[in-house]
Amino acid sequence: MTNTYIDTDLSMYTILIVDDIPVNVILLQTMLSKFGIRTVTAKNGEEALNRISETKPDLMLLDIKMPVMDGFETLQAIKSNPETSDIKVVMVTAFTAQDEVRKAMDSGACGYLTKPIMMDDLLRCVTNQLKK
Repeated sequence: MTNTYIDTDLSMYTILIVDDIPVNVILLQTMLSKFGIRTVTAKNGEEALNRISETKPDLMLLDIKMPVMDGFETLQAIKSNPETSDIKVVMVTAFTAQDEVRKAMDSGACGYLTKPIMMDDLLRCVTNQLKK
């Protein structure tokens, strides 16, 4: 696979993957690890908020539909806290409706990826966000 997106060392970055379905987490971890990106995981929004304070991620990949605290509630909590509001959040979901995309972007997400996730799309999105 030729990759025109990487012109920097991505191993210095940490990405928090938040999804309640283990296979989705493993898939994202596997894809990102190929580029040396450190990953941390959480299975819901509440757990993600705890992980943020422990790990200070550079970027979050956040599922929308999860138990305990969904992606929109999590995004709102992150963006309303001055200590975490600068964390970049990319929504990762099976939802493709334009109103969902708009709601995510209006709520402070910096990107939106739909499942199933293709490696090129993930890498392009992650690289673009980390380089900003």
